[in-house]
Amino acid sequence: MGEIARRFGAGEADAAELLFARYGQRLIRLAEQQLSHRLAGRLDGEDVVQSVFRTFFRRSAGGEFQIDNSAQIWRLLVKITVMKARAKGRWHTADKRNVAAEAAAGDAFLVDALAHEPGPEEAVILMDQIEAMLAGLPSLHGRILELRLQGHGVQDIARQLNIARQTVYRALDLLQERLAKT
Repeated sequence: MGEIARRFGAGEADAAELLFARYGQRLIRLAEQQLSHRLAGRLDGEDVVQSVFRTFFRRSAGGEFQIDNSAQIWRLLVKITVMKARAKGRWHTADKRNVAAEAAAGDAFLVDALAHEPGPEEAVILMDQIEAMLAGLPSLHGRILELRLQGHGVQDIARQLNIARQTVYRALDLLQERLAKT
């Protein structure tokens, strides 16, 4: 029996930390491979893996698993990860929650906005709207908006600012909500 399986089976307190340290990053990558790119604004591999470990520990505490070695733990975690990622994908693409409908609406807005060069009056209006949107928000939101308007993708913005993609998506969602209210 492997060290992690033995410690987990014995109910040692640090076994959960060991499991996450050993398998967490690989499971996150696996979950992200299972998720569509359109879902990235709603959830990412970390979200899925947190749910995986919650399920794993809850069901383990209930005695539902008989684990004899680390290979069994890994196979079980992989199976739970794939199933959860697919289930979350189905949930986020069902009818009214369909992320594709959101993306299509957002793309139409961008096409209209980029259809012509703004005149001086439109530029002033845009600057006023940007200032209103950013009022009371941390400077990070302004930097995210600036990079996005320069054409940088979410992954690139996250890397440049050393923040999570989820943070970029949340900031953009908040800015879009504020823009809709103006």
